[in-house]
Amino acid sequence: MTINASLSVLNQLNDLLSQLKPIEYTQKLSVFNGSSIGQHVRHTVEFFQCLLEGFDTGTIDYDARKRNILIETDLNYTLTLVEMIQQKIKGISNTYSPIQLRVRYGEIDFELIETNFMRELVYLIEHSIHHFALIRIGIQENFKQVTIETNFGVAYSTIKFKEKITVYSN
Repeated sequence: MTINASLSVLNQLNDLLSQLKPIEYTQKLSVFNGSSIGQHVRHTVEFFQCLLEGFDTGTIDYDARKRNILIETDLNYTLTLVEMIQQKIKGISNTYSPIQLRVRYGEIDFELIETNFMRELVYLIEHSIHHFALIRIGIQENFKQVTIETNFGVAYSTIKFKEKITVYSN
């Protein structure tokens, strides 16, 4: 279920990005204080990359993202990368094996917290949806020709809640 949810979230991103022109993807938007959709996408995609790398090495470090400029500037590269991430997620086994999560809340010190791939995937689904909500605002404000899926940027719990309200109000 969690694997499928993560693939679905990445499919939503892929579907949305496929509608953008490269110049729209990289355009600095005032609603983002001068950031671009590509920068929000890079941030989101790199979290998935950190998880996959951490699964291989045994330590996840979201603060050590590479901040690859190609992800925020080359739309075709990013679309290919999202598909590659989906394929890697599909191939993961031992999803509950322990992994260390490195966190820093100070300048020098860090802490290692035990976690696992599935727990981190849950986090990335929620993290992605949060950034998708921001991306949605940028697109609605600037690129009205882009069709945005109804639930893009909406948490799964909110979708379920709204479905419940609809059932009770009818």
